[in-house]
Amino acid sequence: MKLPSESLIVYTLDMVGIFACAVAATVLAKRLKFDIFGAMLVSFVGAVGGGTLRDLLLDRTPIFWLYDLNYFYLIVATSLLVQVFYYQFERLDRAMRWFDALGLAAFTVIGIEAALEKQMAWPIVLTMGVMTASVGGIMRDVVCRQLPLLLQREIYLTASLSGGLLYWLMYTLDFSLWLRDVLTLLFIFAFRMLAVYRNWNLPNLTLMPDSGD
Repeated sequence: MKLPSESLIVYTLDMVGIFACAVAATVLAKRLKFDIFGAMLVSFVGAVGGGTLRDLLLDRTPIFWLYDLNYFYLIVATSLLVQVFYYQFERLDRAMRWFDALGLAAFTVIGIEAALEKQMAWPIVLTMGVMTASVGGIMRDVVCRQLPLLLQREIYLTASLSGGLLYWLMYTLDFSLWLRDVLTLLFIFAFRMLAVYRNWNLPNLTLMPDSGD
C-alpha cells in the first residue's frame, strides 16, 4: 500500500532508493566484518531510517514500512543477495552512484509530500525532505562508527535542499502534482550526478588566521 499523494513513479523510485540504500549499507557492513544479521540490521537502518524519523516527527502512524511490507521484503532480500554476492556488488560503485542519486531524489519528494499532507510550514516541509533523504545514511555510518560522508563537503544535502526549493516554487505557481514530482526528481538526480562526475564540493567558509609578521 502506498500513500495517496505518491504518484506511481515516485513510489517506484522509492523502491529503487530503498534497494540502493540497502546495498550500500550491506556492503559497508560486510567490509567491517558484520555477521548476517548485523549486516541486515544495518541495511534496515540505512534504508528506512530517514523515513522512520520523519513519520515519528510528523505523527504519521503506522510508520510506512510497518504497513507496506514491500519495504520489509525488499530490504531483507537485498541484504541477503548482497551478502551472497558481496564481491560482485563491491565492484559496482559507479552504477550504485546512479541508484543512490535516484534514491536521493525520490526520498526528498516523498518527505516533502508527507509534510504537506500534515499541512506543515514550508521550512519544516523542506527539512522533512532533506531528512528523509539523508538521515538513514547518517545513522548507518554512525552505527558502523564511520564519519558520515553526507556531513562533509560533498554535494548531497545541497542537492536535496535545492530540489525542495524548486518543488516549493512549482507549488506556489500551482503546477500539477505529477509535474512537480517529475521535475524535482530530474533536477535532484542531475544535480547530484553532475556533482559526482565534475567533483563539485562546497567551499570551506572558515577564515584563515592572519599569518602575522
